Amino acid sequence: MLTLQAEVRRHRRELNDLVDLSKKDLRILFREFKTPDSARDGLLDVLPKFVATYGSAAATLAADWYDDMRDLVDARGRFRAFPAELPDVGRTESLARWGVSPLYDATTPNFSASEALVAGGLQRIIADASRQTTMGSSIQDPSASGWSRETAGGCAFCEMIAGRGEVFSEATADFASHDNCQCSAVPAF
Repeated sequence: MLTLQAEVRRHRRELNDLVDLSKKDLRILFREFKTPDSARDGLLDVLPKFVATYGSAAATLAADWYDDMRDLVDARGRFRAFPAELPDVGRTESLARWGVSPLYDATTPNFSASEALVAGGLQRIIADASRQTTMGSSIQDPSASGWSRETAGGCAFCEMIAGRGEVFSEATADFASHDNCQCSAVPAF
């Protein structure tokens, strides 16, 4: 029999697999860049498409997972999780412009450092699509009491926030993720 914790781990693995695919695509894209300007322009063009593809997939994955969690706990009533809206193009523009800073700040452009910055930010956007789907659905679902933060181990900040054991039931609650954050929003039933 599946447990709630097993379902959380399964969802985290599936989300990580999706993020890994986005990072592979990003790595291929970075091979095409020869100058800082080509990297900036390429990222401004392609990052919104990456977010549309991988962010939508993450939100859909989370909605399906949320529904599986409802079934697992035999939640009362009828409810279907809904995928979160993706951030507007301003978010990817900011990421692109910030992510290319190592290409302009040094005498020799550091493409590896730039790729690492963009990959971390892209992971955050994709994972946030999943988190926001769970958070929004948990707040709207009459059978849920809200959502909580669960860590996968890692930074002290995340451990401290999750260690409080809080269940958030307001739409104004912020997840406060960071680049490469592996934490999950988990529905509380």
